[in-house]
Amino acid sequence: MEVAESPRLVGIGSVFIDDIVLPSGQTYMAQLGGGVVHALMGACIWDERPGIIATVGRGLPDDSAQRLRHQLDTRGLVELDIPQIRAWQLFEEDGTRRELYRVKETLPFIRGAQPEHFPPDYEQSQGFYLLQGVDEIRGWRKVLNGIVLWEPLQQIMAVENATSIRAVLSECQIDIISPNLIEAQAIYGELSADELVNALLADGAHCVALRMGARGSIVADKNGNRHHLGAVSLPTIVDQTGAGNTYCGGLLAGLLQNKSLLEAGTMAATSASFCLEQVGVVNPAEVQTMKRDLRNRQLLSTVAISH
Repeated sequence: MEVAESPRLVGIGSVFIDDIVLPSGQTYMAQLGGGVVHALMGACIWDERPGIIATVGRGLPDDSAQRLRHQLDTRGLVELDIPQIRAWQLFEEDGTRRELYRVKETLPFIRGAQPEHFPPDYEQSQGFYLLQGVDEIRGWRKVLNGIVLWEPLQQIMAVENATSIRAVLSECQIDIISPNLIEAQAIYGELSADELVNALLADGAHCVALRMGARGSIVADKNGNRHHLGAVSLPTIVDQTGAGNTYCGGLLAGLLQNKSLLEAGTMAATSASFCLEQVGVVNPAEVQTMKRDLRNRQLLSTVAISH
């Protein structure tokens, strides 16, 4: 029996089911979610078929399971004998989000898949997206060969965890770290965006992608490359859920396709823009290649370089 090749890109985390509540009161129930799923769909936009190593529980809706199988290599899914996690995603007018869990047992989903779940089928994979905590990223870094993009769990980005997060950057090989602006300021204080990027690089990250919402993002590396990227201008934003994760998936896809840091950054921002136009996880099948490439070219043409 022929064994399928390892996917080039793999995401590690957990599958969520989201009940989204917008400031207007509009609700979108039972949406496929989870940061790793958002990220991998962001990579799919760029013609990847990523693998997923993620925890799922009993009662995952059939349509969500079908979407996962259709877009992703699901050999790494870890089926748990507990109810599938489901969470309210409550958005406020200022763009902040609260997450309220609707099941009792949440820790296996918050921690996500762990190194003991790593399938031999993925040993040749080249790049990994991880939505993980401090202890978890340390464990995974020991078993992964390839580029690692770490998006720290939102729950750990607090001042009391600053020392442990900074220690990970200095002691582990974190190829790319991608917090958002608020999260980075929780660790380093009220610094400017460029100062935050400098601090993350100084602590040991090889590359930083600082996400700033409507203000765009900054991508920078230890070699002195630094680019301030704008966000795609959209007439209507439908749903912000997972846009940052989707950005990370597009960024990693670009780097694995041997794009420059600048090009990978605009691919990331382009991926995020399509997420903002759809409810929940972006559907790559609804993203037109021509429209994708046009947005990417427009971003490339407007990038300002900071030194």
